[in-house]
Amino acid sequence: MILYGRDMSPFARRVAIWCALQDRTIERRQIQVAGPEWEEVKAVNPLGRVPALVLDDGEVLVETWAITDYLEETAPEDRRLIPTSGAARRSMLQDIAYATSTGEKIVALVYDKVRRPVEFHYPAWIERLEGQIIAGLRAMEGRVPIEGWMSGTDAPGGGDIATVVSADMARLVFPGIDAGPLPHLDRLIADAQTIPCFAQTRPKM
Repeated sequence: MILYGRDMSPFARRVAIWCALQDRTIERRQIQVAGPEWEEVKAVNPLGRVPALVLDDGEVLVETWAITDYLEETAPEDRRLIPTSGAARRSMLQDIAYATSTGEKIVALVYDKVRRPVEFHYPAWIERLEGQIIAGLRAMEGRVPIEGWMSGTDAPGGGDIATVVSADMARLVFPGIDAGPLPHLDRLIADAQTIPCFAQTRPKM
């Protein structure tokens, strides 16, 4: 399988870690959608978005939720990263939902504050995005246990992956955003960094 999207994308990084934790072998195409390689991305996904996963038979999957759904459906039972039913599944899907929403706001802020020329900045909108990121970080903080993984098992699950990647991205790209003390998130990120697939995909700033 071939994964399009670089680790600066919290969503491509999420898929890469997901595959690694399921012991899947993938080829990485770490191309930048905002650069000259956009045409290469559009050849795979007409919308020019990442992640995109090309399966071994040539089928292309786009959007993180659809890709991880496929990975869960086709993984051996002992390699699945989301519970199959019940309260545990609903809780983890909510973990992923908060992380996804926060990640989307981080990406939006990159485009509005970093890529857009200063003379075209919209301060009120930037303030709104920053407020949403702060709210997301605080919501994720409240969902992380004092110790151990959010999955409640001895290994990270889908909620842990999504939460770590989004929170880590906020810290790396916008260190000036102050959401206050986030000790549980800090601990979770530190624990995740002891696992090779988390450490190896952490963007170099």
